[in-house]
Amino acid sequence: MKDASRWLLGGAALVAVPLAAAACGGSSGTSSTHASSQARGAATGAYSASATASATEREVSASAAGVTATMRAGSHTPVTGVPWPVHFTVTRGGQPARASVSYEYLLGEQVVGRRSHYVFTGSFSDTFNWPPAAVGYELTLRAVVVSGRSMIDLGYPVKVTR
Repeated sequence: MKDASRWLLGGAALVAVPLAAAACGGSSGTSSTHASSQARGAATGAYSASATASATEREVSASAAGVTATMRAGSHTPVTGVPWPVHFTVTRGGQPARASVSYEYLLGEQVVGRRSHYVFTGSFSDTFNWPPAAVGYELTLRAVVVSGRSMIDLGYPVKVTR
């Protein structure tokens, strides 16, 4: 295993550039728009929930105050340079709900990178291209979903390979 301190030297800024820039891909969704503010700052935080997938599950979901968010992703061992899909569904009372999602990359409990948030209604798909700098690290992609006053954290563990 590589020395994790290399990622953390100088704070999150060193990691944010390789992860945020290289993990970007195409995206699609109903009424999706890109914005630069972080979901954590945008939420009023009245209701929150979190869930983390196990290393064998390819889907994770959680609910808060009548809002259910589900994230489905590719394998837990994405390959650097190979498109890795992720898909979100957000409902309120069984109907598509307006929501936003932003990404945080965690090494243990430390946030080592972030990505802007996307606004959509009902469903949203994105594609990641994991950078070579992430190979060998046990990371968690945390999707922060905000819908109304509900904030839901969905965690998905990955270990990027070559």
